[in-house]
Parts: sequence; structure tokens; C-alpha cells
Amino acid sequence: MKRKRVRMQHDMSDQMADVLKRYVALCESPENESNRRFWSNADDPWLIERWRGISAMPTGAFTLALDIAGYATVLGIDTADYYGRAEAQLHEQMRYHLWEHANLQCNRFFEKSAFVSFGACYSASLFGAQIEFPAGQAPWVNMKKPLIAERRDLGKMQTIELDAHGLGPRAHAFYQRMLELTAGSGITVRYPTVIRGPYSVATQLRETTNLLMDMLDDPPFVHALMRRITDGLKRHAQLRAQFIGEPIAPAKLFNDEVGRPMMSRQLYEEFVLPYERELAALHGRVHYWHSCGVTDEFYESVRTIPNLEMMHIGPWSNVALAAEVFAGTGIALDICVNATGDVYDRTPAEMRRKLESIKAACDGRVKYAVRADGFQIVRSVEQDLAKVREWNEAAADVFGTISRE
Repeated sequence: MKRKRVRMQHDMSDQMADVLKRYVALCESPENESNRRFWSNADDPWLIERWRGISAMPTGAFTLALDIAGYATVLGIDTADYYGRAEAQLHEQMRYHLWEHANLQCNRFFEKSAFVSFGACYSASLFGAQIEFPAGQAPWVNMKKPLIAERRDLGKMQTIELDAHGLGPRAHAFYQRMLELTAGSGITVRYPTVIRGPYSVATQLRETTNLLMDMLDDPPFVHALMRRITDGLKRHAQLRAQFIGEPIAPAKLFNDEVGRPMMSRQLYEEFVLPYERELAALHGRVHYWHSCGVTDEFYESVRTIPNLEMMHIGPWSNVALAAEVFAGTGIALDICVNATGDVYDRTPAEMRRKLESIKAACDGRVKYAVRADGFQIVRSVEQDLAKVREWNEAAADVFGTISRE
């Protein structure tokens, strides 16, 4: 039995070494190096799943990727294992990168790094939010039992530490173990960073409807909550930088809850923007501002965030207006399409028209890239990947940026 266990460990070690070697070869390939020219952040690690490039081009580029739930189905990834063991997360991360390169012919740039990730709930967990691990999906906050169910619960928030509370200890251990696993491989392991904006974290701790009602009838409470969250996120950035011996990393402000019809621009400017600007001052740069909501009326406000490098334009937002508002600012656009409405439910001709409309609105006016990702398997692997390939072919024809032969 002991001999069998040793043999299994040896086999797993060989598999890890092989997948790391293959990924390094991909990163060093002429094909990958050719894609570097499309992105101003090619040497600035993204740190989370579903890589996003800050476009260096005013004529467009495009990327594709599946969601972790999509990879779980297509590649047979056990998400419980992926989020439960550092060995599994590292191995499967390398494996789906290799699958992306082999199957999605786009302008994605692969960097020689690995990251520790627990999805969108990591930040909230550090403050004490309960986390669930649904099968086949990324972990998520238990919104049936919000940490701050009542306003008097504000004191339940934990003080941010790297290796205490929520997913912090697990993330810390993953990082240490991944360093051991990648030693000598040429791959740099990146310590996890918080990516949710203060308001997004607030919705995960308080629940969105409750928080919107708080804005109307108890503004001081909302500001007290936002202050605690912002101070906590700043503390994490500082502790992370001290621990790894690097400068504070550029900020990412994911805010899917900002947008119409849930929030007005007035509420955003009163309760959210000041805290985002404060984080921008600490971090020095803001890689990315993100919301999948309808954000047309927020463009003018968001563009005032100091040193913002890229603005997400979601599937329901106005691309032409974004190109107009952000033209001349130096802020690139990350234009995201709807996996179902723009890909799965469309013919190749309709896909092409969508892409051509984006190109017509943006070419020569603003740096931009088109991203189709977050794909999950809805019908069957064969049907859904066939539609992804149709979109891939349409994008390659419209943008003409495929660098590999």
C-alpha cells in the first residue's frame, strides 16, 4: 500500500512538471510573443481567471475564454478540488490555459505566472462573509445569511489580515504551496489580490436591496460601511505589498451592482465614487473599472477616477457613446458581448454584424478590445463550442488580427 501511494505521488509530480513545462513553452512561443503587441499590460499580470488585456490598439483585438464552470464541464475539472487543494488549482489552471491556446484562436497573451483565485467572493470573505462552494461553480457568498443582516451588525466585520478570516488562510497556504510546486519552472506565483470595488463588497456583506434602501433612509450608515470596507481594502493592499516585497499593485474595481436600473448616477457619485477615487490614490493606477450593468450615464463620472487604464463596456451598454466619451482620455475599452444573446443564439451573419458595428464605432477613436468569455455549457459541449468557434471565425475575419498561421 505504501509503495502504491509513493508511486501515485511520483506520477502526480510528473504530471505537474509536464504541464508546467508545456505552459512555459507556450508562453515563450513565437505565436504568443506576436500577440504581445496588442496589449499594454502584457507584462503586468492579470492575477485572476478570464484574462483581460488593456488594448494598445485603436483598431481592435479580441479574446475568448470559458468560465470556470465551462472548463469544469469541458475538461472535467472538479471545482471542489480546484478550490480545495493548491495542487489541483495550479494543475488545472495550466491545463485550461493550454486548452484555450489550442482551441480558441484569438489575441490572448499568456504570461509566465500562476495565480491564487477564489473568484468574486474572496474580498467579502476577508471581512467575515459566509462562503458556499456550489458544485461545478466558483465559490460565492451565502446571501441568505448576510454578515450585516441588520444595521446594528456593522461591528461584525472582521479586521483584514492576509492569513486570517474567510478564505484568507486558505489563499495564503495555496500561495506557499504553489511556490514549492513551481520552483525552478520559470513560472512566477502571484499572491491573491482583492478585485471587488468597495460597493460590490458592500452588497455582498449587506445584500443589494437592503443597501439600496439604506442609501435612501440612512446615508450615514452607508458611509460608515463604505469607510470600513475601503479602509480594509487599503489595508489588504498594503499588507500584500509588504509580504511579497513589491509595490502596491494596480487596483481593479469590479462593480457589477453599479448601473441602471438599480442605481442612479447621483447615488453613485455620493456613495461609491469618492471611495473608488480614494483607492485609486493609494494604488497609483487602476487597471480596470467593471460593471456588467447598463452604465451609459456613469461614463462621465467613471472617467474622473485618477489613472484609470481600462473601462468595461458590458453587453447592454452603449458602445458608440463609450467611444465618444472616452476618446482622447487614454482609457481603453474592454467591450464584452453576451455569451447567449450575441453568440449562442446568433447566426454567423448576425455575429459578424455585431462585430462590425463595434469596429465602426471604435476604430481610430479609442483603444479597444472585444471580449467574449464567461461561456458555460448550456445545451451540450458540442453545440456550444460549435457556436464559440463560429464567433471566433467571425471575429478573426472582422478584425484580421490572428497572428498564428
